Amino acid sequence: MPTFPLVSELPTVLEASGWSWQRFDLYNHDGFWIGTDLEGNRWLTKLRRVEYAYREIVFDRLAQRMGWSCQSTTFLQLSSADADYLGVTERVHGAHWFLDEHSRDRACSSGCPFEFCLDRPFTSIDDFDGCGIKNLLDWPKADFAACLFGANEPSDRLITVDHELVIIDSEQMFASSPCALSGCAWWSTSDGESSPSGRALALEVCRDIHGLTADDLEQALSVPRGIKVPTRRLKDTRSRLKASYEFASERAAL
Repeated sequence: MPTFPLVSELPTVLEASGWSWQRFDLYNHDGFWIGTDLEGNRWLTKLRRVEYAYREIVFDRLAQRMGWSCQSTTFLQLSSADADYLGVTERVHGAHWFLDEHSRDRACSSGCPFEFCLDRPFTSIDDFDGCGIKNLLDWPKADFAACLFGANEPSDRLITVDHELVIIDSEQMFASSPCALSGCAWWSTSDGESSPSGRALALEVCRDIHGLTADDLEQALSVPRGIKVPTRRLKDTRSRLKASYEFASERAAL
């Protein structure tokens, strides 16, 4: 189980009024903010408008439904005062449950499983063998999902202080039609040879997607009352998810 609440456990819309705000400058994330709500919970927002928030929320819901370790995102409705403070005119964005990230360049203690990752190239699925980071294979799963869900670019990931990998930054999913899984780096080894473990994982991802029910897809696409997503974005995301599901299902049957 993840150490943070799932999307299904979050409010469908966060009403941000009177929150405390601070810039999130770590790793040069320009324009990112951390908001602390009135209950003391911290939320990260990238202030990229409702269109991108919607695509990311759809993917996060699906990924968590498939049992993948993925961040939890919900809609953020800013008060006019909070929007003014943040310097934005659009008042609806995405908000991510804030995750404390592990150091990227050193172990945190003796026996820290992150030490396994330091200065180690990950070029094939087999390179993950022996690593104690939880959910590490969800990294290549998300990369295969980028092909299946027509992403402009793959999701990112982080490792938390609890030593679990979490998929993040998936707002580019559903930007186009699905494409061949062979375009994913994990499909082959670094020398271009066939990777049985990579192709087995790609099949597993297809089967995960095929295992989603019609209700799962509808729930992922749902928009809470009061949130207005542009009609074109709603239609495009729905049609592309349908195409992605069919594409994955065909390959799951092979």
